[in-house]
Amino acid sequence: MPLISPEPTGLPRACSRRRLLAGLGAGLGLLVGSPVAATTPERLPIVVSDDVLRDYRRFLAGREPLEVQDFGGPHGRRDVAELVLLHKALAEGGGPRSTELLERPTSTRLKADLRAGVGACTGTSYWRRDFEDEDPDLLFSQPVLENGEFEVGLYTMPGNHQAQSARGLDDLRRLRLLSNREWRVDWETLVQLGLGERLHHVSNWSNMPRMLQGGRADALLAPFQPGADMALQVDGITLLPIRGLKISMRGTRHYVLSRRHPDMAALLRQLDTGLQNLRRSGLIRQAYTQSGFFHPEVKRWTRL
Repeated sequence: MPLISPEPTGLPRACSRRRLLAGLGAGLGLLVGSPVAATTPERLPIVVSDDVLRDYRRFLAGREPLEVQDFGGPHGRRDVAELVLLHKALAEGGGPRSTELLERPTSTRLKADLRAGVGACTGTSYWRRDFEDEDPDLLFSQPVLENGEFEVGLYTMPGNHQAQSARGLDDLRRLRLLSNREWRVDWETLVQLGLGERLHHVSNWSNMPRMLQGGRADALLAPFQPGADMALQVDGITLLPIRGLKISMRGTRHYVLSRRHPDMAALLRQLDTGLQNLRRSGLIRQAYTQSGFFHPEVKRWTRL
C-alpha cells in the first residue's frame, strides 16, 4: 500500500519526479534513471516509485544508505526504510552492489518493467497476494513483513470533521474512500469491511491527497507516520489519521525480483541471506518502528 497509489478518477499522493541521484551509497554508486534508462552490467537496476525515490533522497540528505542507523526523522516512512533495508540486506548477504534506481510513476509501469527485465528487483515490498501463485516472470524474497504485522490508518484532512469524528464501521460507511484496484489486499480489505459502496479507484497515489484537499473524497489508507500526531505530509498537504481506528491487513510482503535478470539466482540468495541476518539482529523491526510504521501510539486503537 502502500500501502499503502490516481489518475482521472483519483488522486494518489503525488510526488514530483526527480531525475538525478548521485553520490549516495556506501560504495553503491546510486543513480536515478530516466523511465527507460539503459543499465550497465556493473549496476543492479532497481525499480522504485517516483514518490518513494523523492523522499528517499531527502531522507538520506547526502548520507550513504549503509550509514543509516536511525530510520526516523523528516521523510522517514515505511517505503523509504525498505529501500534502505534493501541496500543493507544486499551488503549483509554478500557485499554491497552498485545500484541504479529507476523511478516509475505508477505501479503498473513498475511491474511491467520488472516482468520485462528492465529492473532486477523492486526497492520496496509488495503483497504476495497481489501476484499469481505461480508467475513465470517473477520471484519473491522471503517476507519482510510477516502475516498480521501490517496495520494502517485511515488518513483524512485535519478540517474534515465528519471523518475525524468517525468511531467505527458505521461512521466509515458514510465516508468516500480512495484506493487503487491494483492494490488487491487494500481493496479487498475495504470491501470485506463493508466499505466498498463508496470506495473509488485512483490509479496514481500522488493524486489521492489532492482529492482529499479538494473535497472530492474523505479518507485513504496509509501507514502510520513517525511523530506524536502521525501526520502524513504529501507535497505540502497534511493528512492526519482518524484517531482510535486502525485496519489490519492480512498477508506477507516481499521484495519482487525479475527472473529475466542474468544473475537472479545469486541475487535472490544474497538478498534472502541478508534479510535473515537483519531480522535476527532486530534491524528490520527497528526500521519499521523508527519510521513510524510500528507506532506505539496505536497499540490500543480499535482494530477493524
